[in-house]
Amino acid sequence: MGSPTIAQSGLKYSITQKDGHDNIIYLSSETSGGYIPFWQYTGGFSRKMQDTINLPFAGDYWIKYTIYTHGGPVGDSTKITVSENDPEYFSSALWNLLANGAEGKTWVWAVDVPTLYCYGNGPGDATTPAWWTNGESYLVSQGVAADEMTFDLDGAKNFTFNHNGTKTKAIFDLDTTAQTVKITGSDISLGAKTTYTIVKLNENELTLVQQGDGWRNIWLFKRKGYNY
Repeated sequence: MGSPTIAQSGLKYSITQKDGHDNIIYLSSETSGGYIPFWQYTGGFSRKMQDTINLPFAGDYWIKYTIYTHGGPVGDSTKITVSENDPEYFSSALWNLLANGAEGKTWVWAVDVPTLYCYGNGPGDATTPAWWTNGESYLVSQGVAADEMTFDLDGAKNFTFNHNGTKTKAIFDLDTTAQTVKITGSDISLGAKTTYTIVKLNENELTLVQQGDGWRNIWLFKRKGYNY
């Protein structure tokens, strides 16, 4: 294809952060010649000439800018610093209830819930197991009674699953409007590898469901250290 038709010194672009809210970053491609840009940054990418992105976590980041010419790609990178976790992005109380900020929160099976049933299924509006009901003895038989899962916001939306001392690191995403949580790279204990609906979340209790047509699979967890 030959050499790139433009040198790196010919790249023109700007990356600016919003005053007073430096999680918001404005990207602008200003290289002459009608080239389509390719932006890469933590958590995503863009092909827009001008774009606005949000980096919700405090830290240092590299944003890479690339254009593709007949002779191949030409790129450059810029380092930016985000001063704090985005107070607007994390404004919903659900973030703190689930993950407790950078410190994190660990959830375990709610084996001592008053019904003693913490896993099973039921009708489409059930909040506790009603049809197929299981408690601690079933969890022991499946080898999962001591499973733990930790959510934290230490530089990313981190999820750690601890099974028999083996920890699996993953990430999660919380939709505070739909009240759902999706885990990528791992799963909850006895999970269904799905997007879970949160039907109860407070300081000490977390109930997740897999919603079906007229039925639900149900998981009841509690904060580690909490007793009913």
